[in-house]
Amino acid sequence: MTTEPDSSIRPDELKLDSDAFSGGGILETLSMLLSHHPPSQYGHCLRVSFRGHSVYFCGRCSGIYSGLGLGLISLFISNFVLEPDWFWFMISLAVGFATVVDWVSQRLTPRKTTNFVRAITGFLSGFCLAIIFFLGNLWYMLVALVIMGVTVGGVGFIENRRISRERAILEAEEIES
Repeated sequence: MTTEPDSSIRPDELKLDSDAFSGGGILETLSMLLSHHPPSQYGHCLRVSFRGHSVYFCGRCSGIYSGLGLGLISLFISNFVLEPDWFWFMISLAVGFATVVDWVSQRLTPRKTTNFVRAITGFLSGFCLAIIFFLGNLWYMLVALVIMGVTVGGVGFIENRRISRERAILEAEEIES
């Protein structure tokens, strides 16, 4: 049996032992909540070290939460008038879509992005979410949530189909040999 490189590992991932993250304890769960990436994909995360311990935060989500927080605070303090509201909603969707394009193109194509791009597009998306929340229109919020849900669900569906197809090919090759 020959050892070939694992094709399921992307170039920006690390190959780790299977026991490296299988503890299932509270610390592992907390780490997964903050980063949503296994240790093999910590290249997608921002690392904060304190007293010899590192905590990893998802780069894109860090940008989203920063943009959302700064956006809400700055809109509240400035009393900026968002009129007409449909215009600001459409601008928010268009600008926030940069995150969707970055994420989907990274997940479904060989294209790789950097943490800087992840954080910046996340920040823009978070700021746009702040605008949508600040508009206070429930329909706008629901449309934004539906778009996010359909995007995440669609990418998950496509990835699962791809994985199933690859497994079927591998199983067919094993049967032939």
